[in-house]
Amino acid sequence: MSRGFSGAVLRGFGARDYTLTVVSKTEITPHFWRIRFSAPSLFEAVSWEPAAWLRFWFPDPAGSRREFQRAYTIAYADPPSGEFDIDVLMHQPPGPATLWFAQARPGDMIVSTFYGSRFRMPQPEPAGFLLVGDACATPAINSIISAISAHTSIELILEHANEEDLLIPLAAHPKLQLQRIPRTNATSLVEAIQPRHRSGWYAWGAGEAASMKLLHKALKDRHGFTKDTMHIQSYWLEPKMKPQEQE
Repeated sequence: MSRGFSGAVLRGFGARDYTLTVVSKTEITPHFWRIRFSAPSLFEAVSWEPAAWLRFWFPDPAGSRREFQRAYTIAYADPPSGEFDIDVLMHQPPGPATLWFAQARPGDMIVSTFYGSRFRMPQPEPAGFLLVGDACATPAINSIISAISAHTSIELILEHANEEDLLIPLAAHPKLQLQRIPRTNATSLVEAIQPRHRSGWYAWGAGEAASMKLLHKALKDRHGFTKDTMHIQSYWLEPKMKPQEQE
């Protein structure tokens, strides 16, 4: 199978492949599924941390030898059993990943690559966390919330594209303040962040690429965060409308 340039780069950096076996599928909402995998060799080699992710390699639906990569966050892991969950937003129209997950059954196998996570929970723990994201970021957000001490404040700004996004469950935390906002454009998340005292806080954000670019700039220029006190990551790219599609 062909992975192209990105696959060669990962191999050059020492990334390793792991074969994952589907254990179960659970419908969380009509467009959001939880897939449990078994991969004992994965946890023999790496340690799971909040927001850690795997790069999956999906076959070409057209039948060519090309493979398509997509990254998914480990939403929950049980290293002793070698099992873990990923939460999947089933995009429409479906691409190679959505098509594979829609058809997947227990016992099906797929190859993934693990190279580690660029995010590490800050130590010592900050005075508070500002978490910003959309439905695609919910698995990572849940894993981070679950790792934060009960006495630490969390401000979560969560963007939804439709009513079904509101059904996706969130991890519980005694000091979580949740603000939900509808997505209207790339500025929605930035405009929702209210100026306030956040000295000693850490900011984490993930979501659509244009939104994350604006978020990074706003956190630095308006809200006092630095490269050492924030982690911003693009998860997906919103397709541009063709001229005849614009209103």
